[in-house]
Amino acid sequence: MKWKIRIMIPVIGFLFIAAVCIWFVNDYYHTDENVLESLQEKDSVSVTEMTDGLYLDGPGDDTALIFYPGAKVESTAYLPLLGKLAEQGTDCFLVKMPCNLAFFGQNKAKKIMDSYEYDHWYLSGHSLGGAMAASYASGHLESLDGLVLLAAYPTKSLKSDSFSVLSIYGSEDGILNMEKVEKGNIYMPADYAEVSIEGGNHAQFGNYGEQKGDHAADISREEQQAQTAAAILDMMEAHKNQKQEEATMTYEQISPQEAKEKMDTEENVIILDIRTQEEYDSGHIKNAVCLPNEDILSEPEILPDKGQEILVYCRSGNRSKQAAEKLADMGYRNVLEFGGIQDWPYPEMVE
Repeated sequence: MKWKIRIMIPVIGFLFIAAVCIWFVNDYYHTDENVLESLQEKDSVSVTEMTDGLYLDGPGDDTALIFYPGAKVESTAYLPLLGKLAEQGTDCFLVKMPCNLAFFGQNKAKKIMDSYEYDHWYLSGHSLGGAMAASYASGHLESLDGLVLLAAYPTKSLKSDSFSVLSIYGSEDGILNMEKVEKGNIYMPADYAEVSIEGGNHAQFGNYGEQKGDHAADISREEQQAQTAAAILDMMEAHKNQKQEEATMTYEQISPQEAKEKMDTEENVIILDIRTQEEYDSGHIKNAVCLPNEDILSEPEILPDKGQEILVYCRSGNRSKQAAEKLADMGYRNVLEFGGIQDWPYPEMVE
């Protein structure tokens, strides 16, 4: 009899755990009934199934957003919000997470980005989905243009000169921990903005009814989502304009005399010798640092500040022009090229 008890106890324990897991997986917020009907009214947006969710294809063709749903929320609840983005030119990928928990699908963005071609990629998510989107983005900043957090905050660095982050939350959110939102600011890049939707709450970013612990909203769900979509589109447009400005940035040519005056009167000016190390060692302008022209594209650590004034020279003035153009294309905003050391009229400044 005892051996039967020893067998039955673990079996019962296993069945109990299995029952709890099944209950937990099936206990989630369901999408409102009218969601699919409202989306079908948008003639400019087609919705198709993909392996990991739904693809909303609108009139745009260069920008896409990948969206991670909130914890225990049916993914289709976010179709109305994403539909607003898609009809305005931003195609959207709505990810269906295993067990409706983004914990188990944090890296799903990579598969989507590997399978589709867009010039600009953004990642977004709501609540836990936003936290997981931020975690993925922190390790893939080079392949994303930006991140949109809906009632969420990061726990890892998102700092990058070419990365944008937008944080949106409702003023009546009863679930979001605002102290953690504030603490998360230390991880944000320079291009970071917050938008508080007056009267909005936690649940109205999606269409799944009320959420336990949330506060009542003072505005409609439609209004909250309209303001959210507008803020996201504004962020994308601003980022795109900034990229275009950086792409068209140029450098300035100045005379050796003007360069010397800056060296004599201005602090924190970098004098950049872009010749080879051997040429540099044979004689260079005092206080100049060596960075060979062929190594510039690696974005060296000696040039961490893209706003700092950089005076560029070489031997004859040919390579310095090439180097100055590279630096400008990389986003350095104060590049001044002044020719070659062979025409430098101040021998007392050469060592």
